[in-house]
Amino acid sequence: MFSLSPLVRRLCCAGALSLAALSPALAADATLSKIQSSGQLTIGYRQDAAPLSYVDASGKPLGYAVEICQQLASRLQTQLKLPHLQLQYVPVTIAERFDRIADGKIQLECADSTNTKARRERVGFGLTYYCAGARMLVRKDDAREQLSQMGQARIAVIAGSTGQQVSERHKGATLVTVASTEEGAKAVAQGRADAFVSDDISLIDQAKVLKGAVKVVGPRMSVEPLAPLVPKNAPEFQALIDQAMKDMYRDGTARQIYRKWFEQPLPTRDYALDLPPDRLLSDTFRRPDSFVTDWTVL
Repeated sequence: MFSLSPLVRRLCCAGALSLAALSPALAADATLSKIQSSGQLTIGYRQDAAPLSYVDASGKPLGYAVEICQQLASRLQTQLKLPHLQLQYVPVTIAERFDRIADGKIQLECADSTNTKARRERVGFGLTYYCAGARMLVRKDDAREQLSQMGQARIAVIAGSTGQQVSERHKGATLVTVASTEEGAKAVAQGRADAFVSDDISLIDQAKVLKGAVKVVGPRMSVEPLAPLVPKNAPEFQALIDQAMKDMYRDGTARQIYRKWFEQPLPTRDYALDLPPDRLLSDTFRRPDSFVTDWTVL
């Protein structure tokens, strides 16, 4: 937690920040100072986390989380009254995303990072923009639907992911480390792994990509609030991001972006996910707040 100056707190509550009023606070927030002086915001994204963050055939980043952050950048530019704000995109992996935020290489990460207490020791988070949960991907003819049914199976996991933490609770399995969601899904489809445990939204997307060769089974094994990453020691910057996200939720912008990526045919792909927001996310859209329930294994 952090304590904002009275001036900035009043301005945030009013929903409008003037550059002149904010200037005294910039010296205490290196992230905002850098953005103001350079006229540039550096956004980290994932290349393999559809529909939240991925790339098209030309390598251009796109996705639900990417578009949310593009909208945040536009509102940040307005809040700071910057004549221009150039967006620079930097691809990051699961393993390096927190380091890139901590060392200042990126100022926002827009993908599928779960907001947890342990991670908040190193980085900050914006408001939740998706509520995911770990589930299991198996081949289409596999009748097993629970991790407890997998016996001594080979379970594919991404190193450092919450899916790995969930799978480690099943002591009989052999964990097979994969580098990406795509690799994990293919490992199951090709018989190199018996199951893949990861965020349900990524698994649902891969089941669509592999056209029925695999399926997502079982209930959610965790509750995971996904949110943009921000630098930990940037209270003024985080306050602006939080306020912009609250405004987006209240004016319907976030819900409109959600509909594009989850309820309509995905850009660059020939299918739709047909996933309306669940109860947790619907409540967040209606009553946006920075509070989260820490990541929970069910």
